[in-house]
Parts: sequence; C-alpha cells; structure tokens
Amino acid sequence: MTDALRGAYRVMRTIRAVEEQVRATGDCGHPYAGEEALAAGVCLHLDGRDAIAGTHRRHGHRIAKGVDVRAVMAEIRHHRLVATDTLGGVPLLICGAAIAAKQQDTGGVGVAFLGDGPGTTLEALNLASAWHLPAIFVTEDSGYADRVAGFGVPGVVVDGSDFFAVHEAAGEAVGRARDGGGPTLIEAGFPRHVGDCLQRFRTRVTDSGELREQVLDAIDAEVARLIADSVSAPKSAPEDVETDVYVSY
Repeated sequence: MTDALRGAYRVMRTIRAVEEQVRATGDCGHPYAGEEALAAGVCLHLDGRDAIAGTHRRHGHRIAKGVDVRAVMAEIRHHRLVATDTLGGVPLLICGAAIAAKQQDTGGVGVAFLGDGPGTTLEALNLASAWHLPAIFVTEDSGYADRVAGFGVPGVVVDGSDFFAVHEAAGEAVGRARDGGGPTLIEAGFPRHVGDCLQRFRTRVTDSGELREQVLDAIDAEVARLIADSVSAPKSAPEDVETDVYVSY
C-alpha cells in the first residue's frame, strides 16, 4: 500500500511540475491545475489493454496513463487516442476503443475525459448502454450523473480533488467494465485550485502515518530532476520535424 501511495503522489506531482515548466517557458495552454487527483485516481487502474481520450487539458491524462515525461514534452503520444480540441468528439472516440476491446475480447476498457460533458456525450452514452460497452465517461462537475439513469448507466458523483474518492469510484467502474458490466459515468467536481489535490493527499497520508513528509519531499526532488532532464534533452533536427507526424493505434 505504501508503494501505491508513493506512486500516486509521484503521478500528481509530475503532472503539476510539467505544467509549471511548460508555463514557465511561455506556453499558455489549458492547465490541468487542481485536477491531478482525477487523472491519477482513474488512470492508476489502467494498463496496456486500455485506451483514454481527452480534450484540451491533455497533459495530466498522458502522464497518469504512463507516458514518459520526455515524450509529453515533445508532444509524442503513447497508447492514447488522438487528443482533440473539438470538445464534442471525445465521447464517441472512446466508444470506438471500447467496441474494439469488446470485439477482440482483450478485457480492455476505454476512458473518456470529457471536460463538462459537451457535444456527443448523450449519443455516446446511449450507444455505450445499448451495446454494453466497457467504457467509462469522466465529466467535470457537469450534472450528467443525474441524467444517465435513463440510459441504464450507473452514475456516481465524487470529489475530484480527493484522490482516494476518485480512485475508489474508478476502481469500481473499471472492474465493472472488465467483467462485462457495461459503462459507467463518473462526475467529478473540483475548484481547480493549484496545489489543492497535492496538499490534501499529503495531509491525509502524513496524518495517518502512512507516509512521512520526508518521503514526499524526496519524490518532489526526484520529479524536479526529471523535469530538468526532460527540458535539457536534445531537440529534433529541422529535417525531422515532418517525420512520424501520424501514428497508428
């Protein structure tokens, strides 16, 4: 359990450190601040059989899924469906992944991070319910959990800033999907305050005696070294810029 807690904290700290580094270099992309517990709590249940899809707040999802930080910084995808800034497309993308997993009987699941649940969400929920797909839809404080009963889809509301609440809900959803129980919708709410998830996690595990402050501080230092190493990694040569633009999943 201690190793799992250290791993969870490392994922959340890495997400935050990557974004802080990116913003320090002048990139004003959409931050994942305050949502680290959501990505970590969900993706730590996943493995190589599974696929995720997200929209414009994508760095957190990638890191939580296990992509190398150097690859994140270089915008290289790793077993992750295409990220799209068209918010409405993600729910149906993950239905495609779930269909493939079901047809191939891999035991894999598809997870869609939906922002506030726009676009094709209702259509995708209807499809996932009708075809009993191993799909999980994760929305951010959208109220969808009260609307999915009509589709016969379980809906659960969690505190998205609480890693432990997210991890428990996601574990049940992933287990249900792998066992043929069909889709689930997880609605997560949070204030998007920078550092909130991390501080809540630190307080919980240190107050309980599960981890010491020195252990968490050591992880902070390890992540800082990793980010520094990633930033100093050699850049691609100009002639390589247009190679490997597209990737097959």
